[in-house]
Amino acid sequence: MAGAQSGAGGNGSTTAAGSAGLGTTHAGTDGLGDGGVAGDDGTNSAGGSKAGTGGVSGAGAGGTGTAGSGVAGFGTTGGSTTANPDLIDDFEDGDKLIKIINSPRRDGIWDTNNDMTAGGVQSPAPAMFLPTELAAMTAVTDDAAPYAGDMYAAHVTGKGFNNYAYMNVSMRAVADYNATPVYDASGYKGISFIAKAGSTASATKAMHVRFISADTDPRGKNAQGMPKCMTTGAQDTLCYNHYYVSVTLTNTWKLYTFNFTNDFVQGASGMVNPTIDTAEMYGLEFYFFTPGAAFDLWVDDLTFTK
Repeated sequence: MAGAQSGAGGNGSTTAAGSAGLGTTHAGTDGLGDGGVAGDDGTNSAGGSKAGTGGVSGAGAGGTGTAGSGVAGFGTTGGSTTANPDLIDDFEDGDKLIKIINSPRRDGIWDTNNDMTAGGVQSPAPAMFLPTELAAMTAVTDDAAPYAGDMYAAHVTGKGFNNYAYMNVSMRAVADYNATPVYDASGYKGISFIAKAGSTASATKAMHVRFISADTDPRGKNAQGMPKCMTTGAQDTLCYNHYYVSVTLTNTWKLYTFNFTNDFVQGASGMVNPTIDTAEMYGLEFYFFTPGAAFDLWVDDLTFTK
């Protein structure tokens, strides 16, 4: 099912860390769309939240930065049904499961995937995801915690892929992948997470965060039970033209906040929809698209925002 995807969007602004917490990146409308047809392995997954407060607003080529704000859910563990229902995952339970919410049901997992280019390497490998244990906040190593008391984060590295590699998080996890139910995220305005690039030499800082929905994924069906998009045929009918937002990573932890309606855009690589449908969400992808490039990504505290 793998296809190629390339191209990059315009970038939103990145602000420096505030004295009381982490700075915020907020993307504007991307300048360039995705090219080609993106591949998907059939495993989409989901994550958590727990950052500080503060931050400095800023503006940049891709859009206007928003003021930093705390990410709800500090101290909440994934796999729990209590506390903050907006938290997707903070990894503090040390497993691949997201925080379980019963209404609407949210019980997905984290995973990784790539285009299977010969010689390409990715860690964790697909189906092997586990969070990485963090060192103390005061450590001078890549695994230093972004704030005191943070114990785990997601970490993915790799290189050598011609088209794509990503870390993904699903909202639902069922035995029959093709029958995966959608998750209704229409009660939320967007997402927040903290992230940074690791110190791997020459690792790309360019990444897309992609919103996987029934409109852009082959699993999606209309009211008549027919596919909403196609895997072959005319370009304007093709799947995998996922909504995305461009992120330019830095080597320090920062808080990124994105609005589904204002910040996520589509390219021209497949079917173009009039608007993003957050009521039929499958998951998110932290997606690297630069051919052959090394990548080294840390992510923590993924949450929905209202």
